[in-house]
This record gives sequence, C-alpha cells and structure tokens, in this order.
Amino acid sequence: MLSSEAEAEILRRVIRPEVGDLSPEAARALLGLGFADSDHASMAELSAKARNGTLTPAEQEELDAYINISHFIAFVQSKARTSLKKTPHNPSAA
Repeated sequence: MLSSEAEAEILRRVIRPEVGDLSPEAARALLGLGFADSDHASMAELSAKARNGTLTPAEQEELDAYINISHFIAFVQSKARTSLKKTPHNPSAA
C-alpha cells in the first residue's frame, strides 16, 4: 500500500491544483466541500490516539482515509481558488 505522502503526490499530479481550468460554478461548488462536525470529532479522537500510540489497525486505516480525503479536498479547493482568480469579477452575475 502507498504511503499517504505518495498518494498525495499522485493526487497533486492528477488534479494539478496550479492549473485554473474550472468554470466559476464548478470552482464555487468545490469550495463548499468539507467534513461534517462528526468527522472533525472522529479525526480529533483518532489523532489523539495516534499521539498516544493506542490506535488499532482499523483506526489507523480510518485515520489514513481521513488524511487522504483531506489531501483531495485541499487540492481541488486550491484548483478552485486558482480558477476563480483567473475569472474576471462580474458583479451583475452574482
């Protein structure tokens, strides 16, 4: 299995967050992605267990999944922000 760092690098190459080629509508929709409060609580609990060295293998797998999804969200939102910077602001379209 690939490490989170290797997976993040592959995602970065696939998503190309530095290329702003999304429509404004798609970019705005992607900026709305995020974890639910219950997921934030789970991540905090898993992170605390990781710091204490008490994670089970299943919990480590869950934490790795959260990390991978966090990378995905960060990359697509970076791409969204880059795309919106390239779009001229049109106040009448808002």
